[in-house]
Amino acid sequence: MVDKIMSLEEAVSTYVQDGDWVGIGGLSFWRKAVGITREIIRQNKKDLGVVSFVGGICTDMLIGAGCCNKVRCSFVGMELFGLAPNHRKAVEEGRIKIYEETEASIVLGLKATYLRLPFMPLKGIIGTDIPKVRPDMKQFNDPLNNEPLMALPPIQLDVAIIHVPYADEKGNGNVAGVVWIDDDLAKTAKKTIITCERIVETEDIIRSQGTAQIPMQKVDAVVKLPYGAHPTSCFPDYSFDPLHIQEYVSTPFEEYRKKFITGKSNAEYLEAVGGVKTILNIKT
Repeated sequence: MVDKIMSLEEAVSTYVQDGDWVGIGGLSFWRKAVGITREIIRQNKKDLGVVSFVGGICTDMLIGAGCCNKVRCSFVGMELFGLAPNHRKAVEEGRIKIYEETEASIVLGLKATYLRLPFMPLKGIIGTDIPKVRPDMKQFNDPLNNEPLMALPPIQLDVAIIHVPYADEKGNGNVAGVVWIDDDLAKTAKKTIITCERIVETEDIIRSQGTAQIPMQKVDAVVKLPYGAHPTSCFPDYSFDPLHIQEYVSTPFEEYRKKFITGKSNAEYLEAVGGVKTILNIKT
């Protein structure tokens, strides 16, 4: 089997291109691919679209850096820490295109793509205002029961970026805890990059809980990136960092970028946020 291990810089330069639709795994403050998001910003990728089940700091950072101009998420925000500042400002100023989605429409849009179907049906959004702003969703009658349904179009991703606790060199990635829609992102995307806390043997993947929810057949690059989800969490290794998230929300983005992103390797970033010991000592 081919060894898929790459450096962070090589993985982004090879598989993330200007104009791509990028699927970001995780949920809100849980297991977001923040480390690779910083590298995308350092490489100054442009005109990206972001697809995420629940958007958070990664989406907001890409917007703040001018890398992202379109978003498909059911929600973008910072949960108990308030709104996502760059996302809110960009929406108010009309600088990004928003595709209104629900959790169901994202899941079914991805499913339509990997099942190679022209659409997936959904009943729940009939009677809401979503179809008014999504002319690509079409209402039709179920040919079996003659009941109204909504046809949801496929969502096609160019690249998925997913952070996992561990992976092997072949590209099998394992998630401890909830997978969310990360497996669907990998199945849908033309290319998938995994970042992971550590590289393990394939035998460890086979014997672990979940047994490679992100299989090697759908993975193109594996990047070892310890604490690559910080300031979000990566169960069971570390929790999310509320102090750093508060700093992010309250700091003008260019100031934050200069302090934590520009010219910073992953090790230098970890040092700037207080070091590994500080991350491991967080209690929530």
